[in-house]
Amino acid sequence: MTERPPRFERVRDLAARSRRPSAVLVLLLSATAAMLLAPVAYLLWSSFVVGETLPHGHLGGANWARIASDPVLLIALLNTVSLALARQALALCLGVLLAWLIACSDLPCRRLFEVGFWIALFMPPLPAILSWILLLGGNNSLVSRALTVLPLAHPPAFHIFSWWGIVLVHMLGATLAVKVFLLVPALRAIDRSFEEAARACGASLARTLRSVALPLLAPAIIVSTLIGVVRSMQSFEIELILGAPAGIEVYSTLIYRAMTHEPSDQGLASALSIAFLLALSPFVILQQWYVRAAAHGVISGKIRTRRQPLGRLKWPAFAFVGGIVALMTVVPTTCLLISTFMPLFGIFDLPDPWTIDNWRSVWSRGDVVSSLWNSLKLGGGSALAAMGLFTALAYHIVRNRSRLAALLDFCTWLPTLLPGVVLSLGLLQMFSGMPILDRLYGTVGSLGLAVLFGSVTVGVQFLKTSIRQLGHDLEEAGWACGGGRLYVLRRVVLPLIAPSVTVVGLETFAAAIAAVGVISLLGVGSTQPLSILQLNLLTSGQFEAASVVGLTILTLTIGAALAARWLADRFSLEAAR
Repeated sequence: MTERPPRFERVRDLAARSRRPSAVLVLLLSATAAMLLAPVAYLLWSSFVVGETLPHGHLGGANWARIASDPVLLIALLNTVSLALARQALALCLGVLLAWLIACSDLPCRRLFEVGFWIALFMPPLPAILSWILLLGGNNSLVSRALTVLPLAHPPAFHIFSWWGIVLVHMLGATLAVKVFLLVPALRAIDRSFEEAARACGASLARTLRSVALPLLAPAIIVSTLIGVVRSMQSFEIELILGAPAGIEVYSTLIYRAMTHEPSDQGLASALSIAFLLALSPFVILQQWYVRAAAHGVISGKIRTRRQPLGRLKWPAFAFVGGIVALMTVVPTTCLLISTFMPLFGIFDLPDPWTIDNWRSVWSRGDVVSSLWNSLKLGGGSALAAMGLFTALAYHIVRNRSRLAALLDFCTWLPTLLPGVVLSLGLLQMFSGMPILDRLYGTVGSLGLAVLFGSVTVGVQFLKTSIRQLGHDLEEAGWACGGGRLYVLRRVVLPLIAPSVTVVGLETFAAAIAAVGVISLLGVGSTQPLSILQLNLLTSGQFEAASVVGLTILTLTIGAALAARWLADRFSLEAAR
């Protein structure tokens, strides 16, 4: 019997180690769990503190009693749930149709429309709010003035500062874009022969979509709906700006107002945050359970991807999808650009309604220049940290088969449970209360850590997909040639996943530039980025300066998003060759 070569034994030993938790995995799990659980622990402790701080207050349940008895909080809860369910129901119906037209039909320019939805996914909410205020913000808005010129037309009864206005801005922002982004790949994976069989039996296009495509798409629809409900209940910026004039409060705005009120009420804000987490927990747990339960479903082993002809509906469908993409991207950008040249925001009856003084005055302000520098530092630092940290997390989750790796994977999903303003409050208390981390308080580093918390789920899941596409034989070949695990990771794995790592970095940069809720209570004073500066300008009524700042944020985020999209498409094409 021939003796196995030493190289074979080396590969077998290294492969066996992947089934046992390594020291690096234990370190990553410990650090990740500690950093994720610490803000929640501080929130829970602070929820029982009656008064600003313990030396001046006392422990008790008064904050929780206020939650149970205050009718304002009940109304805010009803508003939160009703707004979330309304926009998810509308986005689901419209998103399924749009995703099917892009993925399964012969719709003209479908590739361009898909890029348009990608851009809409990264549209910062605050600049978009300014655009819709200019369009629909009252009797002096652009739409109202256009209608008064027409015969027999009256100013629209619809007002952007309303319940339905909040739904509209969400729908034409990330809510609908997320649905299309998640459903298009799922539809492309469906075998087209099922639809062809239905059409051959005489079913109409609408019945084929209802009876064939929808049942096959059910798992993706359920997952996207659960994710959408969680994200909808976490929303903050749009409700804060559009809801205040109409007296509409949601849970996240109540938390923000409790913290920014003079004096701040940290105990009530913490109790609201913990109650919010408990309310969101069932949705996140249900989402995770369903993803695992549906992970083994297979529709067909041989996929046919011939597109469904639309016939006479081809060009009406083109106009329909093109109009929605324009409303989500072109219209807000154009209106925002127009508003930067208005002496008074939304006022067109001036003798000289256009000026460039807004640009001069804004860029002559020291706080704008310093905020831009803070945003660039925040975006660049967060991107670099995300590329290294998320790659390490994804690699050890995929390549290690121990239970600790599964637990680490679960920990990376925990930030989806934390709304941005809740996470911001928890981090604020953690940075101000822990002896070591208190050095980060009031620095751009604390904002970067908050951005990493908010981006870890998407970044790690994206990199996990790329790493799973690499066969184990590549690493085993490197081990057999005498390379260690670190050497093989650096010389084999990283060069192959470098495009995906770069995409994650660009997406994190865009998220950091546009971030508001997750850093709303941290970005103050000299560390204030552009997004928080724009929020302060909006809440103080300085819409002209906020428009210039918003256009700057929009340019940075969309530029990073387009670069990430171009790199991802190029990588996909090269991998397919």
